Amino acid sequence: MNVIITGSTKGIGRAMAKEFLRCGDRVIISSRSAERVAAVAEELKKEFPAGAVWGAACDVSRPADVDALARFGKEKFGTLDIWINNAGTDGHQKRPLAECTPEMLKLVIDTNLLGTVLCCRAALAVMLAQGLGHIFNFDGYGASGIPTPKLAAYGATKRAIPQLMATLVKETKGTGVGIHTISPGMVLTDLLIEGATPETAKVLNILTELPEPVAQFLVSRVRAVKGTGTYIQYLTKANVLWRFVTAWKRKSRFFNEQGRLIA
Repeated sequence: MNVIITGSTKGIGRAMAKEFLRCGDRVIISSRSAERVAAVAEELKKEFPAGAVWGAACDVSRPADVDALARFGKEKFGTLDIWINNAGTDGHQKRPLAECTPEMLKLVIDTNLLGTVLCCRAALAVMLAQGLGHIFNFDGYGASGIPTPKLAAYGATKRAIPQLMATLVKETKGTGVGIHTISPGMVLTDLLIEGATPETAKVLNILTELPEPVAQFLVSRVRAVKGTGTYIQYLTKANVLWRFVTAWKRKSRFFNEQGRLIA
C-alpha cells in the first residue's frame, strides 16, 4: 500500500510509519521541520533497508505545503491508498483559556483543525480522481464532547473531527473513497508527557500505552479497512475497565507520584 502520514517524525505517527514499513508498504513521512524529516527518513531507511520511505516537509496549516505534499505523493506512488492526518499540537501550554496567548490559540486551531481540513481536501482531490483511497483523521481528548479544562482550544478542535467525518462520509458516498476516524487512546508522546501532573499520574500509568503496540493495533486495522465511516478505537470501554481492574500491575509504570516521567 502507498501511505502518507502527517506529523510522523515522532510519537504515534513515527511508530505507525515503522509498522507500515514492516508490513512492506511504501510510506511518505512529514512534519514542519525539513531537517527533522530528512533525519528520520534516513533512520527509517537504515532500519528498513528493503523498504520504500520518503520524507517531505509540510506545515499542514499552509495550503501550499499541503498541496505540495499531495503532489509529491502522486509523483512517488502513482496511486495514493492511505492518507493519515496525525499532525497535531496542544500549543505546549496547559492553562485556562483566559490566560492563553492569541499566538498559541492560533497554532492549535491552525494545526489541528485547519490542517486536518486542508489535508482532507488535498487527499480527496487525488483520491476522487483515481476512484479509490482512504483518509483517516485522529480524534482525541474532547472529541466526545467532554470538557477539557486548560485545553479549551485543543478540545474544541478535536470535537470538530466527528462532525467533519460525518460530513465527508456524505460528500464522498459512492465514490470509492473512504473517510475514517482513529482514536489512539492515551499514548506516551510529548503531548501527554507535557500534561502530566501529580493529580493525573496514577490514571496515566493505568491508561497510557507506548506508541509501538498502539501503532501495531492501528495499522493492522487501517490496512484491512473496507467501505467508509470506520471508527478504529484502541482504548475501548472494555479495555479501560480491564486496566483499572489490573491497575496494581501498572503502578508507577511511566510516571512517579509527582507526575514526572520515569526513565
